[in-house]
Amino acid sequence: MGLLGLLWLVTIFGFMEIGKAQRKSFLISCGTNSSVTVDGRRWIGDKDPGSNVTFSASGIEASTETFSGDPVYKPLYKTARIFTDSLNYTVQGTPGNYFLRLHFYPLAYMNYNANDSVFAVESNGLRLVSEFNVPGEILNKNSNFLGSGGNSSFTSLVKEYFFTIDADVIVVAFIPSKGSFGFVNAIEIIPVDNKLFNDSVRRVSGNGGSSSLNIDKRGVETMHRLNVGGSAIKPSQDLDFWRTWEVDSSYMVNPDAGSEIKNRTNITYSSPNGTFVAPLPVYETARILSNTEVLDKRFNMSWKLEVDPDFDYLVRLHFCELFYDKPNQRIFRIYINNRTAAENFDIFVRAGGMNKAYHEDYFDVISSKISTLWIQLGPDTTTGSAGTDALLNGLEVFKLSQNGNLAYVQKYINLEGKKTSKSFLWVGIGAGIASIAILAALVMLIVWFCKQKNKDHNDDAKKTAPGWQPLFLHGSIANRAAKATGSTAYQNPNGAIRSGRRFTLAEIRVATNNFDESLGIGVGGFGKLEEAWLHTNADAGENSVSSNRDLGPNDVGECEVQDATN
Repeated sequence: MGLLGLLWLVTIFGFMEIGKAQRKSFLISCGTNSSVTVDGRRWIGDKDPGSNVTFSASGIEASTETFSGDPVYKPLYKTARIFTDSLNYTVQGTPGNYFLRLHFYPLAYMNYNANDSVFAVESNGLRLVSEFNVPGEILNKNSNFLGSGGNSSFTSLVKEYFFTIDADVIVVAFIPSKGSFGFVNAIEIIPVDNKLFNDSVRRVSGNGGSSSLNIDKRGVETMHRLNVGGSAIKPSQDLDFWRTWEVDSSYMVNPDAGSEIKNRTNITYSSPNGTFVAPLPVYETARILSNTEVLDKRFNMSWKLEVDPDFDYLVRLHFCELFYDKPNQRIFRIYINNRTAAENFDIFVRAGGMNKAYHEDYFDVISSKISTLWIQLGPDTTTGSAGTDALLNGLEVFKLSQNGNLAYVQKYINLEGKKTSKSFLWVGIGAGIASIAILAALVMLIVWFCKQKNKDHNDDAKKTAPGWQPLFLHGSIANRAAKATGSTAYQNPNGAIRSGRRFTLAEIRVATNNFDESLGIGVGGFGKLEEAWLHTNADAGENSVSSNRDLGPNDVGECEVQDATN
């Protein structure tokens, strides 16, 4: 090649490295000319001349010393930029993929109360939010946790997006609704040089088919990112992209269904690109089916996640086999929204061994009538393998844009952009409490009416009802896992068997008035839950039982009754 040619190649590669280095992150603290250090990173004030950030309108620089959130973020969230007219933030970048995170902390400044703010956000032709109210969004998230039995007290909000640009600038536009205003505390722009999403993924119930994502032409919003079986992972523990991974227990229908396990030794990625998909701490913890002493091994781990209706979704599940060192030891099924996403799933086989970090992506469409996404893992009893429990290390849910739109208008938004004289938050909380009280009264009335209506039928069933019988249950899968690792197996304090009661299908039909929909009390891992009243021969009393009825062709389970005696 010659010395001249070699120098030419070195020069070209040097320019390529310089170009790559120019794809830097932008960390912007809004409403100030001062820089702050938060979570080990330096955030530049948007008025700092060296920030390489310009904005089209000055707006109002707001600040407060009152803060009730994570003290680590107080320096970043105590300032904000308020805007009553359209406000564009522009940064000089390069074509490619980016994470965009918008940070919001509701504050009151002068005559501007965050409860009264309504605005929209766009970026490079992509609509991110519309008719957006930050306190309402936070209240909605806290209410969802409370409704699912979790405990949450979110005081701030971070909206995360992923998109591709083919220009040299990144523009984030904030547009207040007529007669209202908006605000933003911080903006985070992180370049993504690695491929995070495949071009096509497997469809749920697609008979093995796949769907093209066209990520380069679509925007993505992160709806949920959970570290399953472990503690929360802070941005400083995910140094590639500074992502936040929440604890999963608040999203589980029954947290006790899955036992937490840990293994922090010798974990590696099954593919070279895996390090960017998720940090190793995600794969060092997991959940497995805990007390699997249930009839016919039809018990699932279930996560219930709130999503926006009428969008396409990408579900990413993270796996790492932490116990078994050979195939066919842990076989299970994966269900997404009561449909089979995968069966005969063996992590060891798919990842290529034990302690190999691995992920699977699934594509699903959520209709306009659905606002929840169910993810369930349970035994695959058709395989006949030694181990039929399930394992999951982490999960992510991404919303995909439709025709350049990721925005969904929540019901808490007042489309006129005006609020009543009372605080928006207190109105929402008061309405929620009143609704719960009314609903509880109606449920009690319906249950009483159904008891009276079915009393004669229950008396007939009592005369022929079989007595209490012992149910021989399967051994705990946790015991098999313990044997595989040489640890002590779980000892059942109640012995090898438990007392149980078998009910005939005829009894169940009588007790539920032939599965009357008015007796519904919720949805469980196997289908609809209906309350029933059954007599026992022991004391001629009544027992309240929850009957779990299959929803239909969802492959999740069969009719099963779980004793819930009052």
